[in-house]
Formats: sequence, C-alpha cells, structure tokens
Amino acid sequence: MNKSLAGLPSWTLARMSMGAAAIAVAGLMAGCDASKATEEPQKPAAQLPKGFLQVKPESVKMLEIAPVADPQGQQMAWAPAHVAFVEDRVASVSVPVAARVVAVNAHVGDMVKAGDVLATLVSPDALRTRYEVAAAKTAHDVAVVEAQRQQNMVDKGVGVEVDLRAAQAKLRETSQELTRAQGTAALLGSGGGDRIELRAPRAGIVATRKAVVGDAAEPGSALFMIGDPQAMNVVAEVFESDLPGIRLGSAVQVNLPQLAKPLQGKVRHLGATLDKESRRAAVVVELSEQNPALRPGMQAKVGVQLSNLQEMLIPVSAVLIKDESHSVVYVQHESNRFEARTVTLGRPTRGMVPVIAGLEVGEKIVVRGGLLLDGAASQLL
Repeated sequence: MNKSLAGLPSWTLARMSMGAAAIAVAGLMAGCDASKATEEPQKPAAQLPKGFLQVKPESVKMLEIAPVADPQGQQMAWAPAHVAFVEDRVASVSVPVAARVVAVNAHVGDMVKAGDVLATLVSPDALRTRYEVAAAKTAHDVAVVEAQRQQNMVDKGVGVEVDLRAAQAKLRETSQELTRAQGTAALLGSGGGDRIELRAPRAGIVATRKAVVGDAAEPGSALFMIGDPQAMNVVAEVFESDLPGIRLGSAVQVNLPQLAKPLQGKVRHLGATLDKESRRAAVVVELSEQNPALRPGMQAKVGVQLSNLQEMLIPVSAVLIKDESHSVVYVQHESNRFEARTVTLGRPTRGMVPVIAGLEVGEKIVVRGGLLLDGAASQLL
C-alpha cells in the first residue's frame, strides 16, 4: 500500500477502491464497443426488423435456396416404368388340348409372318377329335342318302310320311354333330392325326416362348407371345398420392437410359386398382412417336404432368419447428438478409408440403440448411 494513504480511514479507502473499479469497467466496455464497431457490418443487427437476420456472404454459400414454384405451373409426378407391347397389338398362342412338344421352330426375338409354324406337338386328344370329325361326316353322309331316299319314295306314293320325318330328323342331328366336331377340330389348327402345328396368328416379334421340346403342355397354356414391334406403350407404376392429379391425356415425359433424348407421350389408361404392398397403380402411356430402339421390358422413368394441383408446394426440408408450436420458413431478402416467417402448412406427402398461407410465389426460401440460421429450431416434418 502507498505510504501516503496509510493514515486514511478504512471507509475512505473502500470508496476509493470502488471508484477505481468503476473506471476500469467503463474502460473495458469502451474497449468492447470499439472492437464491436470494427467487426459488425455497416447496418447493425439492432436496426434490422424483428425476425430478420444478417448473414455473411460466405455463410450464404452453405445454404440451399430456391424460389417458391407457381402452383399453376407444370409440376411432374415421377414414377418407375417399363416398355410393353400395345395390348391390342399382341397375340397369345396356346394349345387347346393336352399335348407334348416335339419340335420348336421359333425363338424369342425372331420375326415371324402370319401362318409360320412356331412348334409341333402330339396329342391323343387331337387324334380322338379328328376321328370324331370323320365319324360325324360318315354319319351325316348316310343320313343325307336316307333322307333323299325317303323323299323319293313319298314322291312316288310308295313311301310313308312318318319314315320321311324320321330320316329328316336324323339328318338334322348328324348335321349338328358334324358342325360341332369340325369346330372342335378347327381349334387344333393344322396338322393331321395326333399332330398339332402351332402357327403364328399375326406377323410380329416373338416376345416370349415357353415351349420346350419334351415338355407337356396343358390346355389353354400360352406357349408363345407375339407382338407388333412398331406398337409400344410405356406402363408406369404411379404412387397412390399422385393419382388425383393425373387425367387421361395428361402430358408425359419418358426417360430411358438407352436413349439420349426423352420421349413424349400422354396418359391413355389409368389403372382402377392399387397394388396392396406398393400402393401404386398402373398408368399406360401412349407414345407420340414410336422408336425402333424400344424393346419390351426396358426399364424407364416417366414424369406425368399433374393437372389439378392448386396448392403451393415446398420441400419438407425448408420447414423449421419453433417452440414446438408453429412452422417457420426462412425467406431471403436483399443484402443477404433472411426473414424467419411463420407459415400455415397442410399435410406432407412424399417430401413436399402444401403452403396454405405465409408465402408468395417467386419468393426465395432456404430449402436446406435452415438449422444453421436458427439452432434453437428443429425439423420434425
């Protein structure tokens, strides 16, 4: 202690100490204010409106910002798809009776003409059916002769009317049986005896082949599928939530890895049922132009234009939850200022959420990185 102060009372020393401390604090605050003045931007944070933040340019680069889309604009629903033949331009080839394959002449990818032999089969049922045709024809020929004989006898006055009626009835019976047998045999196609020749019902490409030499074929089982290579559709599996926005004739974009440019088309058919597990429905797309590079089974991705969306949609990642009670979206303004704006939202669906109130079309919002602006918020949508 300074000797000049040794004789002063204690209360005087205490008051002098408090004064010195006050001077030191004032000096420190002044120093802090001077340092803040050099670090803060030209427009102090205190002058910003309530709910606004000033962000440094280098920090803005860490945010993903996008404009709010016009709900009347073109919004697409994307779905996986595959290429398939047009339904009415494809033919299934099957065998009408139990048979066994003995020869195969066509393979998957082969181009065939109408009438070309695809496979040969043998069947005891075919032999029996053709025998029935022969027997029915013989019985019919005999009935024709007998009916004519009875008619001649009646015309000459030596016949009996009852015998004539009986002969005519037998003729009608044998005629019906012959027609039935011939119709059954016609289903067998060409061939004789126990052989069945399966022929192409139309020109096209063999899409599937299940006929294998030595295999048994059940009645009605499809052994070949032939389609028109110049008639391809695209079948998309669309999410249940996107179906209300799709109409017949809606514009469609088809992307295939094998093609450099996307194909254009329109919705031709909407599936009436949903898959129980995937909750998707089949949507058939008619292509505006056929492409020779298309093959059945090719994988594709289609974007269907939604026609009845009246809601403004934003990504779920743009929404922050404040105080566990209201939703906030950060809107970008000039000079890297951001406004924490409270919005009213609908029900989220597949990563997007409709905005009922709080935003305008064209406003730029932070769609990713909002937590960097407000660490006290959370993202729970």
